[in-house]
Amino acid sequence: MSFIKLCLNQKYGNYSHKDSSEDGMYILGFFLTDDVGSHIASFMEWGLTNKWENDETNGNCTFLQKEGDYILLSDLYSEETVPTILRLTKEEYRQILTDWEEKVIKLKPKEVIIKHENGQFIIETKD
Repeated sequence: MSFIKLCLNQKYGNYSHKDSSEDGMYILGFFLTDDVGSHIASFMEWGLTNKWENDETNGNCTFLQKEGDYILLSDLYSEETVPTILRLTKEEYRQILTDWEEKVIKLKPKEVIIKHENGQFIIETKD
C-alpha cells in the first residue's frame, strides 16, 4: 500500500503535504492540492474527452499526458534523470477527481489520506 497525507491550513483553506510513502503519491498530492484545487471540471474535461487538441497539459507543479487509456502524471520540475511517473487509468483519474471534489473540496476535512491499494485509490478523511 502506498499513501499520502495532506493537512488543511485553517488560515488559508488549502492543503499541504504532511507525509507520503513514495514519489508517485507525492506527485498525486501536488496535482490535487496545487493544480486541481477546486478546478476539477477543466481537468476532468481534458482527461476524459477529446475536446482539447493536445494530449499534454500541465498545471503549476505537474505535467500530464494522455497515453491510450492512461493519464500519466509527473513532476513538472523534476531533477531526476528518469522522472517518476504516476500512471492512472482513465477510470482511476475520474474517480480520484470525483472523490477529491466530494470528500475534500466540499467538506474541507482537517486531514486527508489517499491510499493506493489493490489497484484503487481511496480517499479517507479526518476532522
